[in-house]
Amino acid sequence: MEDHSLRDRLVYPKENVYFALVVLFSILSYILLAFSVVGIIIILLLIFVSVLLHGIMMGGIRRNGVRISEKQFPEIYEKAVLTAKEMGLAELPDIYVIESQGVLNAFAARFFRKNMVVLYSGIFELIERGAEKEVLFVLAHEFAHLKRKHVLISILLLPAMWIPFLGNAYLRACEYTCDRYAAYFINSLESSRDALAMLAIGKELYPKVNIQVYMEQLQTETGFFVWLNEKLSTHPHLPKRIYALSTFFAEDATSELKEPKGKVWLGIAGSILTAMILTGGIFAGFKTLEKMELWTETVLGIEGATPLMNAASENDTEMIHTLLAEGADVEETDAEGSTVLHWAVYNGHLESASLLLENGANPNTIDSYDSSPLMSAVFNEDVEMSQLLLEFGADPALKDSEGYTAYDYAKDYGNKELMKLLQP
Repeated sequence: MEDHSLRDRLVYPKENVYFALVVLFSILSYILLAFSVVGIIIILLLIFVSVLLHGIMMGGIRRNGVRISEKQFPEIYEKAVLTAKEMGLAELPDIYVIESQGVLNAFAARFFRKNMVVLYSGIFELIERGAEKEVLFVLAHEFAHLKRKHVLISILLLPAMWIPFLGNAYLRACEYTCDRYAAYFINSLESSRDALAMLAIGKELYPKVNIQVYMEQLQTETGFFVWLNEKLSTHPHLPKRIYALSTFFAEDATSELKEPKGKVWLGIAGSILTAMILTGGIFAGFKTLEKMELWTETVLGIEGATPLMNAASENDTEMIHTLLAEGADVEETDAEGSTVLHWAVYNGHLESASLLLENGANPNTIDSYDSSPLMSAVFNEDVEMSQLLLEFGADPALKDSEGYTAYDYAKDYGNKELMKLLQP
């Protein structure tokens, strides 16, 4: 799992596709509601109720839960700190453990500008059995939700969450992404698969589960209601999550499994009928989620990395020269709004970044999260890259979606050299 090409592909492809759809639907919904007094009241009421209920729940957890720290379970805390830092989080989220009466679960949350991860005690108890890697997988999975800002944008996407299939499809794609992040950053496919098996059968029996046989249930346990259950769920079925991790990190060692398609027509008919009933016919013309993805890719033209971005990520300056000479746009962006310069900075390639800047790349472009290349350099604690960007006019006063500047992040990291360089 040390291959850097894997790190560049950790985001599950369908996440960006579904994200575009739910953002489009949610924004249109808010615009329509904003045209009337009643609509504005509904928006404010929804936000108020959501914040109130969330605040009450988080308040109870903050007071009653056990917060992990240097003095409270310090060994797992140190490993959590390292994992969060490697993942690129600006600071470690507050981690709380709460009694769960045997329920195995965890979730990421945000409480008034403060990131939190809540771990149920049923999972956390595994550290007493030498299964720290499994616990770290669960923590890293929730860290990934924060890294990808899934929690931060939840209010924006609220209207789309009411639509059957659409909102849940996006949430399932997010789960696949976070599984990949977690497995990559704990550097253990085996522990990652064990952690998911634990969620299926419990912490006592999961070591005895035959993972291969469990994955093969994808071929034996099928049918319309199995399909419908997953499509209405926020999480993919566990055998599918394990299989997805296995094919991503160990494709050559994983036997191909195909879900039988004999009853697909029934699933399509059922999904269309359910959508028509629950939405009053608004989405009666929608096809299956697979066709929705094809429509998005064809009509909206959402794409991932371009050849120029790949060249920048691999520090292939010859290819960058060639592509720019052939007319490639130095300001082209991917589905997250990241420019070619962002890609060079992410990977710490000073030569590629310098070449792009010399060819007119704007050092103050921002991605979907309002992060600039300078902020990315600070995340990497890359002083030389930061100096280069400043020389080409990077603005250290730019703020991201959380209101932080590059200097703020340097201060969080405690990097005095960067702080001095970026001092306002």
